[in-house]
Amino acid sequence: MGIGRREFLRLTGLALAGLAIDPLKAVAINDNIYVNKKLGILFEKPSDWGFVAVKDFGKIKSEQVIGVGLDETAEEIWEELGDPICITTKYFQDKPEYKGVFSPTITLNITPKQELEYLGHETFEELMEMSEYGVSHLLKDFKVIKRYDPLLISNCKFYEYDAEYLFEHIEINKPLKVELKVLKAEHNGFYYDFNCHQSKTQNQIADVEFEKFKWSIKLI
Repeated sequence: MGIGRREFLRLTGLALAGLAIDPLKAVAINDNIYVNKKLGILFEKPSDWGFVAVKDFGKIKSEQVIGVGLDETAEEIWEELGDPICITTKYFQDKPEYKGVFSPTITLNITPKQELEYLGHETFEELMEMSEYGVSHLLKDFKVIKRYDPLLISNCKFYEYDAEYLFEHIEINKPLKVELKVLKAEHNGFYYDFNCHQSKTQNQIADVEFEKFKWSIKLI
């Protein structure tokens, strides 16, 4: 259902107050607030985190080691998954002291429903099961740890679960256990997929930030 166009525009106006932007521009960022008027979404990132530039998405993908599907290469899988709409991460600056350190991260993927019609699913729940199966082939030792009852965020039904996997990266000597909180919603012809990553093994914990972020989400 969402919060409605009028309320979304009101919140957008407040979030971008004082910011000189092109009124035709779809995406705007003001300090911690991200607004995508075309896709009808607004949220607030953790205050000391940064947004990753779109031009750097390719570098991020090239450095993470992922599994492969039955008949696909890693490059083909990345192409099929598509780039996130937005990435925000704790250690966003490229500094030597961050090398080998896992950075708590939130990614957002938004997919038009018609792009996934070929999968043949009848319900959103079936699509989520298919998604989990696919992810289990990409991320080492991926498994769901806890599922929550559906909840309302911004008057929309969200599904939430916790998972874990072994993160493999060219700057980390051995696979690192990572905890993942997933939030998914179907709304206005789109699938929204938020993924919140942290690593308790490296004491890179962001439970408080993830919870605050979750309730900042606004959908039109």
